[in-house]
Amino acid sequence: MLTAREYLEQVLKLDRLINSKLAELSRLRHNKESLSSPTLSSDKVRSGGVNNSMSTVDKIIDLERTIDGEIDKLVDLKAEIRRKIDRVYNPDFITVLTDKYINGYTLDQIAERMNRSYETIRNWHGEALQIFRRETGMK
Repeated sequence: MLTAREYLEQVLKLDRLINSKLAELSRLRHNKESLSSPTLSSDKVRSGGVNNSMSTVDKIIDLERTIDGEIDKLVDLKAEIRRKIDRVYNPDFITVLTDKYINGYTLDQIAERMNRSYETIRNWHGEALQIFRRETGMK
């Protein structure tokens, strides 16, 4: 069973995973462009350049499908977590939890955004997590 913090951190982990796969997709597309470049000699094309290009296209399509599925999962997870964060009821605490776990801000950044001290935000975060745990039945 996940702790409240682990549960909330799922969004950031999935977001990082998606970004990593998007970077991989970008590299594959770049490689595909290199393979289909007009500067390739006809010998290279005859020796498998077209097959390599098709294989790369297949990889790109598979990776795009995977990423699309993970983005759908991320959107659903964010909606689910937002609903649970809303149970905290205190608008300041909701903002802290949302900014930290949905938007990926650090406590320092949240303090600056909310025009509060770091210590205040750290305390609010702790209190908000306690309420979140109680309201959701998590540890």
